[in-house]
Amino acid sequence: MADLPDNAHTDTLLAQALGWLEPMSGGVVPAIEMATTYKRNSAFARDEGIWYSRPENPTYWQVEALLARLEGAEAALVTGSGTASTAMVVEALKTGDYVLLPQVGYGGLHFMATDMANHWGIVFESYPAGDLDAMRAMIRPGQTKILWVEAPSNPELIVPDIAACAGIAHEAGARLVVDATFMPPPLFQPLKLGADIVLHSATKYLNGHSDVVAGTIATARADDWWRHVEHMRFRSGAVLGPFETWLLLRGMRTLHLRMERAQASAMAVARFLEGHGRVRRVLYPGLESHPSHALARRQMDGFGAMIAFEIDGGVEDAAAVWGATKLIKNATSLGGPETLIEHRHVSDGYDSPVPPAMLRLSIGLEDAADLCDDLDRAMGGPGSNRGRGIGTKLAQGLGWESRPHAGVVLPLHMASTYATDPAAYGKPYAYGRDQNPTGEQPEAVIAELEGAAEAKLFGSGMAAAAAVFQALASGDRVAIQDSLYWGVRGMVKTLPAAWGIAADWFPTGDLDALRAAIRPGETKVVWLESPANPGMAITDLAAACAVAREAGAVSVVDNTFATPLLTRPLDLGADFVMHSATKYLNGHSDIIAGVLACREAGPFWQRMAAIRHQAGAILGPLEAWLLMRGLRTLDLRVARACRSAIAIARHLEGHAGVAALLYPGLESFPGHAVAARQMTGGFGGMLSIRVKGGEAAAMRVWSRFRVFKIATSLGGVESLVEHRATVEGPDSPVPVDLLRLSVGIEHIGDLIADLEQALVGA
Repeated sequence: MADLPDNAHTDTLLAQALGWLEPMSGGVVPAIEMATTYKRNSAFARDEGIWYSRPENPTYWQVEALLARLEGAEAALVTGSGTASTAMVVEALKTGDYVLLPQVGYGGLHFMATDMANHWGIVFESYPAGDLDAMRAMIRPGQTKILWVEAPSNPELIVPDIAACAGIAHEAGARLVVDATFMPPPLFQPLKLGADIVLHSATKYLNGHSDVVAGTIATARADDWWRHVEHMRFRSGAVLGPFETWLLLRGMRTLHLRMERAQASAMAVARFLEGHGRVRRVLYPGLESHPSHALARRQMDGFGAMIAFEIDGGVEDAAAVWGATKLIKNATSLGGPETLIEHRHVSDGYDSPVPPAMLRLSIGLEDAADLCDDLDRAMGGPGSNRGRGIGTKLAQGLGWESRPHAGVVLPLHMASTYATDPAAYGKPYAYGRDQNPTGEQPEAVIAELEGAAEAKLFGSGMAAAAAVFQALASGDRVAIQDSLYWGVRGMVKTLPAAWGIAADWFPTGDLDALRAAIRPGETKVVWLESPANPGMAITDLAAACAVAREAGAVSVVDNTFATPLLTRPLDLGADFVMHSATKYLNGHSDIIAGVLACREAGPFWQRMAAIRHQAGAILGPLEAWLLMRGLRTLDLRVARACRSAIAIARHLEGHAGVAALLYPGLESFPGHAVAARQMTGGFGGMLSIRVKGGEAAAMRVWSRFRVFKIATSLGGVESLVEHRATVEGPDSPVPVDLLRLSVGIEHIGDLIADLEQALVGA
């Protein structure tokens, strides 16, 4: 089921979720098993196979296997919430058992100890977080069954010595349970340091999108006690739904990129706070001033993205800052793409031991400068007048919140029809074919990224492309480059002719040929794509769009390969931009979607919008919601793909098995100078190679890949490889020795090693 090398880097394990393929179809994304009950063989014993979804659901298996691999565990479970994972451990205890807890920690654990478990005769005692001497003094050999630590602790970020804690627990016959929610794997692996159990509120960093409540629990040993804990998920019913489990796995695929960004921003914010005149102290393990800094450096592969700081003054002063941030959300929880601030003394809701002037930050994926500016303003500083960064706009979805509940993630609207006022029928909503609120946020975000007046979602990239041609009239002509996505090429060669629309083809990037192909008064559309699929040919978009404009035609640019983070065609003079949002914009290989965006919402745009309504080529609300979820990490994914693609291109340039390397980031590539001028931040994650030895050699190489998946499409978290001539069929103009690579977000070392082994003896 999985074909990744045994020594694959954790970045690769996460991006590909162990490399598992859906067993029935070979899909790179697992199916969602929604069944609650399963047909059984009458000969099966009761404990064989799957019989009911509460104890077992196949959707769990890939998540649990990935968790176990990341944690270095023998077994792992997903549960209905982080509190459910905590409860399962406590429920496995007996009357008279003792548990040692940190005095300051997650409030939910203390509520459980006070309100629930004490009624069962389980005794809870508290020690100062991280205090080894107090642990030794308080632990009761034979009676204390659990030594509980948080690493780092909530909210003071104290990092306990896990190996020492394990020694104290084991000497007394107890188990060490570590809540590592603040520091997810692979940054921190408590089981490898001697812990027995590690648990997470997967609601937080593991999922990372503020839209799933979930828990995980993993064990160093799958012994009888673990089996008792495991059984509690079935008996207590603390299960996670299959859709939530699927979303959790989707979120985990970008965990390494999210933590990389969040930690870098956390360090910048911590240093800013450390130097601020209104801040008494800053607690962040990455700061040399933090008491746990040396220990954190020794036992962790990062410092996390949680910060606590105390304001000079008292509870009122802290509350004033808490309420004054504008960009940073005043909300509970942590670990999502958006940065959150909490006044824990108030939020805990009980006689909290948290210092009254302490504020806790969960640093998200926004630009660090925006976060520092917001905090400075909240503390009375001048701030700055800089515009919000792209990372901030994406992470927060332009800052939109749900109404009336102010959720940081907008709801999924499934209605197909809406009650409306007869006096204003259809305003703002009447019927769900193209009036669903769920699509409005991703449309606004994409319009912002492209610098567009408007954007419209379609049911696929081809639906968006078709709308351009459907908006034309019989007798109109289209000038179109000859190297482009084969689906568009195939459509243009069949459908428009039947509608009386003629296509005039010109060599890609050749401006003189474009001028010759245009017939003034008849040519209504010039269709461009840069970089072109799959040969990566570059078109000077500003010049080509100017040619179209001079002839009275509109220009449409397929920007799927570049994304608006690298190229903004509207800024270069294009009238419309098209994307297969299936690809980079969504980035998780799990929806089909398209989008069109316009520089001006003129008559031709209105015609295309009307066609979406009339032809029904809409995007479903679930797909629009998932697209918005994917957009929140677009900049992280594109940046990693660009870095890896240029590293691969430089590695393969001059390779003995490669006849030609097609990537605009190489100085040797014919379109490099133009690409460097109109692409910013990178040259994309797409490249093609022509294999020495012709078609036979290319087919041999294609069949050998293990990390790169042999699959169509592009722009997802996983790297893909295609022999385009085979995919496109006998009429394909693509050279038969060409392989197209879509570089994902795996570790670059694994990708290069896979290319090397595939090219051996090509």
